[in-house]
Amino acid sequence: MNLAAPAHVHGTHDAVYVATSIAFALIGSFAALVSAVRIPSADGAARFRWITAAAISLGGGAIWSMHFIGMLGYHVGDRQIVYNLPLTALSLVIAIVASGVGLAVVGTNPRNRARLVFSGLLTGLGVGAMHYTGMAAMRVGSKVTYQPELVAASLAIAVMAALAAFWIAYRVRTMWHIVGASVVMAVAVCGMHYTGMAATRVAATDHPADVPGADPISLTFAVCVIAFTVLSMVIFAAFNSLNESQHNAAHQRRGQDRNGRHAAAQGPSTRTPQRPKAFAAEDPSTDYFAGRQ
Repeated sequence: MNLAAPAHVHGTHDAVYVATSIAFALIGSFAALVSAVRIPSADGAARFRWITAAAISLGGGAIWSMHFIGMLGYHVGDRQIVYNLPLTALSLVIAIVASGVGLAVVGTNPRNRARLVFSGLLTGLGVGAMHYTGMAAMRVGSKVTYQPELVAASLAIAVMAALAAFWIAYRVRTMWHIVGASVVMAVAVCGMHYTGMAATRVAATDHPADVPGADPISLTFAVCVIAFTVLSMVIFAAFNSLNESQHNAAHQRRGQDRNGRHAAAQGPSTRTPQRPKAFAAEDPSTDYFAGRQ
């Protein structure tokens, strides 16, 4: 006896929302990475602040906001899609925590390969955990299942791209490295999300069940305003910190030049010249890791 395969309704995506979700992923990734590159040269409370800023930008901005906007453009026929708010909130927490731990581990010692691999794996899987928790919050009136092969592919994309993004970001020499790493991280987030959506199967039914939940449209304005405000503040703080570092380094170099000219005017010294401590670190105008150990 042949059993017919279960019928499914094919979901569709609105191109405007897809483009907007990609923009959120790019901006959030940039804000996260321009903050993350400050972690190695910071200590104590300052390091914690940069980790927090990067985690919120990556987990809340690039990952969760991208998912939220992408799901606004997801349609299943003419069904109304609503969401369970506690699970939606949990997905946000997962994204921020996974991003924060991953960035803290790799940021402590960016040259350590084991830390890099662990952070890329954790962050990539965190993207996946956030996505599928968010999907578990979705209510469409019938059963939702997933194609295993595409689920595995979505997780692999997230992990590999997160690894690549961290590798690029923590070998920064110019702002273009940050931009390139941000694009790669956005590919991780968007690639994982839309591959995961391709894996989604919504069971067909003539009578979708009435399900309780929140209409995401009602939350759109608040999410967009909060996300853009937070990301803008993080980017501004990161660049302000960078400018201060460059100003301080330039001031140190001018002081050392004056000291050198003064010593030369006094004549040769029998002491062995010591390399100025400020030059032990790489020039912050070309390397975001000034003061890196």
